[in-house]
Amino acid sequence: MSVLQSILLRAFGRPRGLLGRLGGMIMARTNADCGAWVADRLEVGPHDSVLEVGFGPGVVLQRLSTLVPAARVAGIDPSQEMVGQARARNAAAIEDGRVELRLGSVVRMPFDADSFDKVLAINSMQVWPDAIAGRYGRSGA
Repeated sequence: MSVLQSILLRAFGRPRGLLGRLGGMIMARTNADCGAWVADRLEVGPHDSVLEVGFGPGVVLQRLSTLVPAARVAGIDPSQEMVGQARARNAAAIEDGRVELRLGSVVRMPFDADSFDKVLAINSMQVWPDAIAGRYGRSGA
């Protein structure tokens, strides 16, 4: 892996440290329009449960919890830095019980099977450790 690839992975792929913090700020701005477009296309209803895999800085989670306050919105991300940024961005919704965030891998989901009506992932699948297992939310699927 080249030095540039390593830097990009640390900032955007698996954010951590100073580069991860900076990467999260950049992602929050550059992915906002795409995230809004995807959130709108999901047509989330008030009784839906939605999961975002690889939520990054939490911009899409914030939009979903604002668009449909009665829906259950949850997310999983392997980066402690992104969990921290998303928690800060969604603090009120987390406190109200409208948003739930978990640190973890798409390969070993910390949620019960079939517990979501809708699932989305934006710019994260390329860094999943196993895209096929991640598709099913468990190892060895």
